Amino acid sequence: MTETITIPKQEYEQMKTELKVLRHTKLYERLLQFEENILKAKFTRSDLGF
Repeated sequence: MTETITIPKQEYEQMKTELKVLRHTKLYERLLQFEENILKAKFTRSDLGF
């Protein structure tokens, strides 16, 4: 089931701009790199520092 919500156009445009800015940050790039790396191997709790 799909739900539809309505937001003001100005809010939508601001969200698009913020997402575009976020995608060009080092933090976002590092997160994508982390996701790629974690798919390659299985980790144990000790590998993660627990």
